[in-house]
Amino acid sequence: MGRLKLFWIKKTLFQPDFIYVSAERIDIVRDYIYGAPDIVVEVLRGKNAYYDLRPKKDTYEKYGVKEYIIVDPIEESAEVHSLVDGIYVLKQKAQKSEILQSVILPELRFDLGTIFR
Repeated sequence: MGRLKLFWIKKTLFQPDFIYVSAERIDIVRDYIYGAPDIVVEVLRGKNAYYDLRPKKDTYEKYGVKEYIIVDPIEESAEVHSLVDGIYVLKQKAQKSEILQSVILPELRFDLGTIFR
């Protein structure tokens, strides 16, 4: 997982804060990422917060991003949403003192106590 390149889904350009593409799907990674990553992480901030929570989330869901992680620095919380039968389902909500863990990549864990110091 690292700082992401831009990625395209159906002629729409996105640049979330972080992404993960599995080795099985590495063929979508070129000069850009063409298609839906496996995991998208969005950190909510300012004017973009609504866009990250609604239109982007809806598009990620529609085109098959398997997991959508939302980090909210104001609330000092984070959520993991997993795609189940084409719809995002909240799998975990964690507060400042908790660990947030990816469902599809279990080794991806966020210690929110460290993040929200």
